[in-house]
Amino acid sequence: MLSVNKLRTVIQRKVSRAIALFDMFTDGERVLVGLSGGADSLVLVDMLYEVSRRWRKNIQFLPVYVDAGFFRIPDVKFEQLRAFCESRGMSFSILDGTEIASIVEARKTRLSPCFTCSRMRRKILFEHAHKLGIKKIALGHHQDDLLATFFLNIIFSRRISAIKPVQDFFGGLFYIVRPMILVPEKYIKRYAKARNFPVVDKNCPYAGDTMRELAKQFLRYIERRYPGARKNILRALFNPQIEYLWVEYKSMADRILK
Repeated sequence: MLSVNKLRTVIQRKVSRAIALFDMFTDGERVLVGLSGGADSLVLVDMLYEVSRRWRKNIQFLPVYVDAGFFRIPDVKFEQLRAFCESRGMSFSILDGTEIASIVEARKTRLSPCFTCSRMRRKILFEHAHKLGIKKIALGHHQDDLLATFFLNIIFSRRISAIKPVQDFFGGLFYIVRPMILVPEKYIKRYAKARNFPVVDKNCPYAGDTMRELAKQFLRYIERRYPGARKNILRALFNPQIEYLWVEYKSMADRILK
């Protein structure tokens, strides 16, 4: 089991590498940081603080919490999140997104609850970023999210694709960056627990009961049975063999699969 200091070093190294390799931030810019209250987003805030202290770049990180309205979060918890951010030199804001819960719970869409919630949260973040004149939003997606999305897109979206470390939206009007894309989830959870970060334990009624969680369980099972499988799956994202896919038959898909 890695010590707290070793965990910090490992995560920080992977975050620094991702930021440098994918050229995530530019000197002088402001960046929204999606702070859900989960371990992922809290570690993201902490790592951005730790990494940026060693930069020559001057970047202002602005953590924001989108209140989706599923549960009433105690005021003391918000104060803990605010103190967490302010102790790292970042101002904390809460955005009203309470309509998300009513739409998801009423099942007014055929899309999955998680997909609907994620899309609506992102829309609120984009609108807030636009109001502030900000183009970039940092999210706490990690390596397990990347691999799970790869499998979920194959199974449910009928395409071979995954999330990217830097992803543009609306022709470059906004960018989502994922500094923790190289970090395994187990390190993040252990680090947040060891540091006693103020995690919001239950802010989603669907937590732990989703296809994404099932995909992560599958990945953990495969890794236990075949150590190194995760790294092989990651390498596969860099090595598509287009000539062995059925791209040339795309127009015939409906007839072939009839």
